Amino acid sequence: MLRHVIERSSEGQSANWIHKARDRERGMDSNASRVTKFSKTIVPMMDRVLVQRIKPQQKTASGIFIPEKAQEALNEGHVIAVGKGLVTQEGKVISSELKEGDKVLLPPYGGSIVKVDNEELILFRESEILAKIQ
Repeated sequence: MLRHVIERSSEGQSANWIHKARDRERGMDSNASRVTKFSKTIVPMMDRVLVQRIKPQQKTASGIFIPEKAQEALNEGHVIAVGKGLVTQEGKVISSELKEGDKVLLPPYGGSIVKVDNEELILFRESEILAKIQ
């Protein structure tokens, strides 16, 4: 099965097919997205969203380096992984409106910092994220 999926992927299909096939073979939930560019696999639980904050610009368009103290802290980030969704009191799952790769507006404080491969990621509840940037 996995070989068939890889062949389809090499024909121009999304590499996401490979991850979904592996997840099915391992019995993992395909609705929860996963972090794949890091050495550890992190799958957020429930309504949690894993975000990588966008780093501020370090030099101007003309090539002048901006000192760290003068760099503006950006409250924007990219969604790295998303949990299954919020479970209601009745047991129904409300899936997330966000998906992997979305650009989001973050609150200045909050979230849980997670370090993976010397990268700082932040784990938020979906309700803490202020907006989706299009």
